[in-house]
Amino acid sequence: MANLKELWRGSLLLRRIAAASVIALASLLVYLCSHIPRTISLPIDDLNEKSEARVGEAQIVLERPEIAEDDLVLSYVGNKNEIADIWMENAMLEDSSQHLLFPGSGASSPSAMSYTTGSVTGKPKSDDTCHTTIEIRRAKGSAPIESLKIYQSDATAGAQRFRQIVLDAGKTPVELEVHTDSPTAGTMIVDNLPGCHKVLTVSGGRPVDLPPIPIHLLVPSGKIDLHFNPANPSLPIWTGKGQTFEAVSLGDGTLRAGRLEIRSVSRPKDAANLDVRAAGSGQGITFSRLKLGSEMARVDIGRDSEKAKSYAGGSSLYNYDLIAAIQANPILSFAFAVVLVPALWKWVRKNCFPDMSE
Repeated sequence: MANLKELWRGSLLLRRIAAASVIALASLLVYLCSHIPRTISLPIDDLNEKSEARVGEAQIVLERPEIAEDDLVLSYVGNKNEIADIWMENAMLEDSSQHLLFPGSGASSPSAMSYTTGSVTGKPKSDDTCHTTIEIRRAKGSAPIESLKIYQSDATAGAQRFRQIVLDAGKTPVELEVHTDSPTAGTMIVDNLPGCHKVLTVSGGRPVDLPPIPIHLLVPSGKIDLHFNPANPSLPIWTGKGQTFEAVSLGDGTLRAGRLEIRSVSRPKDAANLDVRAAGSGQGITFSRLKLGSEMARVDIGRDSEKAKSYAGGSSLYNYDLIAAIQANPILSFAFAVVLVPALWKWVRKNCFPDMSE
């Protein structure tokens, strides 16, 4: 101890290094105390505005969504003037649909498939549209979904044409049921109404005309690409100033997960553009109102009573400022400004600049 005191008294460089270290540490503590991550109560409009994945740039990632076997992952019920088409990079018909559409054939094997709209025959007798219903569920007997990715990949959507969403459940198989029905309940499809004529294409082969029945498919892995078009281009399917299409639902209206990230497509290892985490282990956040624009996809985050912490680029978005709280308290502010800061400055002058006049 005596040697240390002697070294301290005899080495001006050591004292200056120590003083610089103290000042740096104090500055770091001031910064950290001004940026303490704060738990927020959901929902927050500002946070919802940030939950945006730009087409071709970012994707929405829901980590470990709470989807049980046979529960809905995504759903859509068509409406007037809405035409839905589906492309799958890796799908197979379930046995019932395989035997109906391809009598005498063997079991289906995974391949690229599409469920799309064929041509309209004759002049439509109505301004209505056949309605397509899509249900995507976690397959029975499948492992839980580790991460559910939602994004847009087609930059040609444009302000005047279709809206798109791509769904990727990773290695967890999902079951897809799709059917297109007449707008009038209890009647058969009228072929010359827009959106009624549906065809199935397997591995780039000849399109197969589909009867008006549900088609069941299994998607072992890979993306499912859904497009939604207006039957009449002069009557768009989107609404509001943001021109968003909101007929596609996560789950059957909402979906819960422990975490949401908006991640860069080209730099997936970078810190997330947006990272919202449930506050507390075992808790979840509800996600709803999937909005599809011509250049982005967005979801609403949270509902009343749910809490979360939020980060952007690795930094907390909502902070508690301890220094500001100290400054707002007259007694603490006085102690900080009149006692602590002057005392630190006096110590630095005494040890680092002994020749300075007092």
